[in-house]
Amino acid sequence: MLTTPLLRLSERLAQLTPSATVALNGKMSQMKARGIDVISFGQGEPDFPTPAPIKAAAVQAIDANKTRYTPAGGIAELREAVAQRLLADSGISYTAAQISITSGVKEGLFLAFLAVCDGGDEVIVPAPYWVSYIEQVRLAGATPIVIDTDESTRFKVTPAMLEQHLTPRTRVLVLSSPANPTGAVYTAAELHALAEVLRQPQFAGVLIFSDEIYDQICYIPYARWLRVAPDLAERTLVFNGWSKTYAMTGWRLGYVAGAKPILTAIRDIQGHSTTHPNSVAQYAALAAYTPSAELEATIATMVQAFRSRRDLILAALAQQAGVMCDVPDGAFYVFPNVTALLNRPFANGITCATSLELADYLLEHAQIGLVPGEAFGAPGYMRLAYAQSEASISEGMRRFAAAVV
Repeated sequence: MLTTPLLRLSERLAQLTPSATVALNGKMSQMKARGIDVISFGQGEPDFPTPAPIKAAAVQAIDANKTRYTPAGGIAELREAVAQRLLADSGISYTAAQISITSGVKEGLFLAFLAVCDGGDEVIVPAPYWVSYIEQVRLAGATPIVIDTDESTRFKVTPAMLEQHLTPRTRVLVLSSPANPTGAVYTAAELHALAEVLRQPQFAGVLIFSDEIYDQICYIPYARWLRVAPDLAERTLVFNGWSKTYAMTGWRLGYVAGAKPILTAIRDIQGHSTTHPNSVAQYAALAAYTPSAELEATIATMVQAFRSRRDLILAALAQQAGVMCDVPDGAFYVFPNVTALLNRPFANGITCATSLELADYLLEHAQIGLVPGEAFGAPGYMRLAYAQSEASISEGMRRFAAAVV
């Protein structure tokens, strides 16, 4: 029989909070297995199939027996393709040694935090934030420093807010645009103003983690961090991948690019953990980054569909008493303020004191899955992903309206 001492877990896990989006998806899956018709606004996953040329490249890779180990950090051809894409996007020239292919952007971020953070370091994370930033920082032994934002700044950090939170211990600023969960997109002027703060000599040791996974799903002209601040390239790690733009969430593939010493460290950690990403997925990603009129047209169609869905869900929310919602400029999320729905009884007599309770109520009584703002460091809000059909969005919003009267 096992005794309690043998079951002791590491102290770092005491601070770890399970992913709210993964937990919600699991609960909805259980409900669906019981035959309950659940409409999910929860997990951020495009409902489109992976484009045909990408799938064909994967099949070809399997037929060609490209199923062996690859170098840590990915195959040379894919890293070169990423370098070419980065050059076109940001104007910065990267070598293969400055790029590592990872098992999703999530792994890339985690490896990067492990590579650059020590105990006592601080990492600035604007809130609302993607659920895993905070937990990864803690697992890396650093301390997350949260900057709270709201509708007054369109959920974006201002230069004054940034400077107020920078200290001699600051190691990293996490910058996400378009952002999850808000869909906020920084303009070139806003990025320039942040860069001016970071250029001050006392902040020369601060790294910038630029999470650009939603860069192609943007409804205004996209301002890229390194286009605005190319002089900060040595201090910047760029994170991107194929999950969102190319509907490749299950393929688990992303990349990180930056200064060679940091990327060498990231590959060293990869070598002792995951070794390398899935070999077949890498050849599929290579096809995605091979110029193709067919692929460009497919991506444009998907982005237009997301924009139409955004407008549809915003129109529904605008009709809902007690809900306010800023118009997101990118990604496929809306992040409405629902504080006016709290602490008042609905028609069925039920009262929700928090957005967490409201999310549970809507799942149980309206069969719609939403992620509460608590998961993103923003109580009183809800995240709704509109990466689904317009029919599902309309029905989900009808259920929402009926449940909160």
